[in-house]
Amino acid sequence: MDPKENLLRAIHYADPAWVPHAGEDFRVTVQFDGNFCRRDWTDGWGVGWRVTLAEYVPFPKVNPLPSLEQLADYRLPNPSDLTVGEEMRAVLARPDRERLYITGQLTYLLFERAWALMGMDACLMAFHTHPQEMHALLSAITDYNMAVFARYLELGVDAIGFSEDLGTQRALMMSPQTFRTFLLPQYARCFAPVLAAGVAVHFHSCGCITDIVADLAGIGVTVLNPVQARANDLARVKRDAVAGGMALQGGIDSHLLVMGTPEEVRRETLRVLRVLGPGGGYILGPDQGMLWPEENYCAMLEVVERYGRYPLDLPAA
Repeated sequence: MDPKENLLRAIHYADPAWVPHAGEDFRVTVQFDGNFCRRDWTDGWGVGWRVTLAEYVPFPKVNPLPSLEQLADYRLPNPSDLTVGEEMRAVLARPDRERLYITGQLTYLLFERAWALMGMDACLMAFHTHPQEMHALLSAITDYNMAVFARYLELGVDAIGFSEDLGTQRALMMSPQTFRTFLLPQYARCFAPVLAAGVAVHFHSCGCITDIVADLAGIGVTVLNPVQARANDLARVKRDAVAGGMALQGGIDSHLLVMGTPEEVRRETLRVLRVLGPGGGYILGPDQGMLWPEENYCAMLEVVERYGRYPLDLPAA
């Protein structure tokens, strides 16, 4: 089978031939013009993004909705203002389109969009001080996201993806109860049309989100990434993902990839394969995107290419 079919089999637990992994060249991400820029800019929401160091991506520094008492006067952008640019058009028109797995990307989904509008402290406080207004804001953001995703569906993407960091290194940024009350119902509403169309939902959240993996699987999320190795209980994440039919992507410790030796990377890659690889439902790769020492990145790929064929036959720990 070709790599795209193998990936689809892997994310749906349908007997893949090998563990899909970073380095395979058929996965492509596209985005609408106006979704994100790598420079100082102000987006359609009125959020001011600023580059603080030359090597960094911009970060929200200007928050146009610092208090939900101003919600009635705030106007959301029109999703139709996002446009199909030349780069995106070229990808969708490629002659080898059928072999590609194309993901339509949206920067900042729901919680991240809310705190970008309000500032982190004000957003987290508002769950408790202005619950009715917070429900209204999150519902309006979800309406916008659904309209953007509908446009991606019209363009024939294979998946939709987005950023939605919910965790710190040690725990969620909010209680699981708050998550389930405010965010989870909106996620379910947002993803339902995508999943009904047979398009995959790739949910990105850094940090410790072990406590809500089962919730995300329960609403049909197709793939969870990046499964940050030092922040999560990988065995529990795998168990809860399998129970809900959700695949996992990532899991290889990026700190070790940067600071370790090739042999340490090989051992870690084998360890993660033992935990996350059995039964399918796993795409191997780093748990963050950054620059790697070439010898360490190659060591990771060597392990998955040598030992990542199903049924897995891994050397003893």
